[in-house]
Amino acid sequence: MTSGHTSSSERMLAIPRLFTLERPVWTVDEVSRELGISISTAYRYFQSLIRFEYLDEVPGGGYRLGPAFIEFDRIIRATDPLSQVAGPILSALAASMEPGTVLLLSQMYRRKVMCVQQELVGTQEGAVSYERGRPMPLFQGATSKVILAHQPWRVQKREYELNADYLRQAGLGADWKAFSAGLRDIRKRGYCVSRSEVDAGRMGIAAAIFSGSDHVQHSLSAVVWESQVDRRREERLIMGVVTAAGRISEALTRLSGEAP
Repeated sequence: MTSGHTSSSERMLAIPRLFTLERPVWTVDEVSRELGISISTAYRYFQSLIRFEYLDEVPGGGYRLGPAFIEFDRIIRATDPLSQVAGPILSALAASMEPGTVLLLSQMYRRKVMCVQQELVGTQEGAVSYERGRPMPLFQGATSKVILAHQPWRVQKREYELNADYLRQAGLGADWKAFSAGLRDIRKRGYCVSRSEVDAGRMGIAAAIFSGSDHVQHSLSAVVWESQVDRRREERLIMGVVTAAGRISEALTRLSGEAP
């Protein structure tokens, strides 16, 4: 049974997760109603979160996420093992790519896949909507699907059952058997290619990153303009992404102390 202390902590920690791009400002009354807690309890939680600067007051009323998260983001950028080992490899890969290409490092996050690092080759004209901190469904785009393809059977089955209608409409599998076969094919090939699944006119090529013991929580992707890709360039992109993902996987395995 969950203790009262744990339950109280969980309710307080749930408050920052209410803040989204669509709703960045909340009041104490609104949070009280949303979480089903008393005004006095909500106010007490807010005071604690404000004291640690997880929340900040908004002029005119309400609260938004506080500056503590900015500091946390800097710490993550500076200390994340994936970013540390992948940085030089990404830079070398970017040097071989044409302007307009976007390189993405992504990881699983709360039953989704989130971009954790983005490198743009050339000008901002090539920017994509899949930027750092944005979660995407596990089944949308090459970046996500190459990770899903390496997940346990039960994870894949759950995603299919929860999203069967969408998957059928998107042509990703008329039934579980077809969807599962598509994921097995991605895993066998070692990469995934998608077209206009996240941004119109964009083509994504992704490969899984292994963190030792065949464990996959990350992927490396190159996103390019589909209209500028012929068969020869697609083959070069696939080779470049797969090779770079392999190098990152080897570096992570060495870092974890496991034998390659």
